[in-house]
Amino acid sequence: MSSRSFVLVTGLFLGFTAHASAPEAVPRFEPTPCPSTVASDEAIDCGLLVVPENRQKADSRLIKLPAMRLRSRAQKPAPDPMLFMPGGPGVSAVSNVRSGKRNPLLDERDFLVLEPRGGKLAQPALECPGINSLKGEIAAGRLRGQKAQEALTKEAGRCRAKWVSEGVDLDGYTTAATADDIDALRQVLGYKTLNLQGLSYGTRLMLTVARRHPGTVRSIILDSVLPPEVNFDEVSATNFQRVLNVVFDGCALDRECGAAHPELRKRFAQLVAAADRKPLPLVLNPSKTEGKPVVVRGAEVVRAIDAALHDPRRIPLVPRIISRAAAGDYSELTPLVEDSLGPSTMTWGLRLSVWCSEELPFEDAQRIASQRAPALGLGGVDQGTASVETCRAWNVARAPAEENTPVTSDVPTLVFAGEFDPDTPPDWGRQLLESMPHALYVEMRGQSHGASFNRCGGEVTLAFLRAPEAPLPLDCVTKLRGADFGQSAAPASP
Repeated sequence: MSSRSFVLVTGLFLGFTAHASAPEAVPRFEPTPCPSTVASDEAIDCGLLVVPENRQKADSRLIKLPAMRLRSRAQKPAPDPMLFMPGGPGVSAVSNVRSGKRNPLLDERDFLVLEPRGGKLAQPALECPGINSLKGEIAAGRLRGQKAQEALTKEAGRCRAKWVSEGVDLDGYTTAATADDIDALRQVLGYKTLNLQGLSYGTRLMLTVARRHPGTVRSIILDSVLPPEVNFDEVSATNFQRVLNVVFDGCALDRECGAAHPELRKRFAQLVAAADRKPLPLVLNPSKTEGKPVVVRGAEVVRAIDAALHDPRRIPLVPRIISRAAAGDYSELTPLVEDSLGPSTMTWGLRLSVWCSEELPFEDAQRIASQRAPALGLGGVDQGTASVETCRAWNVARAPAEENTPVTSDVPTLVFAGEFDPDTPPDWGRQLLESMPHALYVEMRGQSHGASFNRCGGEVTLAFLRAPEAPLPLDCVTKLRGADFGQSAAPASP
């Protein structure tokens, strides 16, 4: 951390004295150096939010959550900042925040991020390195099927025992608890209201804030919506199939793509089936494999295509990638397989605490198992988050039934969805219109998960924040052409 950053953080203490509580009070904010080196010429404040680990228990110990405030560049900033939370659960909110120079929101208001309780930089950070490693083994095809499920379950039990032995109350790590942390941060920083922005699982978190603290939310921006009421693991592979079908149909309708890659759906099925019969002979970069063997079966092919479907630049090329691989040319498939390798970066203790409390208890075990069935033609790939057995080993309290019901809110809400999102389909965002009368739905053609993180999405977001109740300027949205599958008819670059 630079000396300039230290001056800014020192100033943070002086700036918050009007709102700070006594040192022993909870919640409270403790100014600290930033968790990573931040830009020396920007006003970035850092500190720790101190809150109870479990608010349902009077004698609960305290935990500390890193928070960052990037101060607005405006001479007179809007009084209500934006608070952003990423996906997951299990993704760090603060670890990669180092500068706000390219953040247009700072031209008008402050921008806040808060590490979720149990996250990578929180105290405690509920890491399960054994699970991260096992996920790497699964990604490389060295561990699969029932053996993979058993290994993950065993490692979950081992990780749980470690944290419990250290005094951690795993029942305290829920979406509702993090939603209350967000409101606690608002209080200690002295803001009356917040604008909330969430991506993927972060949308569920922001909806929970609106449910629990409705009077403190000015507006909500949701991208790639995961509503509380959906049962993700019951349709995890089905969501992927939906996007594959959009690609197959889009290619067939494009004259050039359809001519170059006829019967694409059949070719994909043949590719996955061939890989399951005999692993594909890909020549992988040793630096990507760490010198270990990689077994590319059907599941690994599916994961590679899934990676391509998350990248709007690659989506138009998916027909060519599939068609060439089905013909024995793996030159475009290989880098996608390589990009899918390596251990998981999720904080799995947090991920399991949330998922096993408020998702798995409301899901049907048979429907979850059906998503891994070879009959789907996806190589038995597991797109789900955690199995019933793993959650049984993690053993946290079941969330109240309300956590699996739609959020009803009058707060102005902007909902973004990506046409090719393989994780959270557009229908999940569209269904919010039924319980949120002031919600506006915007589907971005050609985009995937994280549909608004581009120039057009930024323009719409800024306009919405200035006047949440006004009509949206959607010129750039209507001009989006979508995926040009004709690109797949062109030869691949050498």
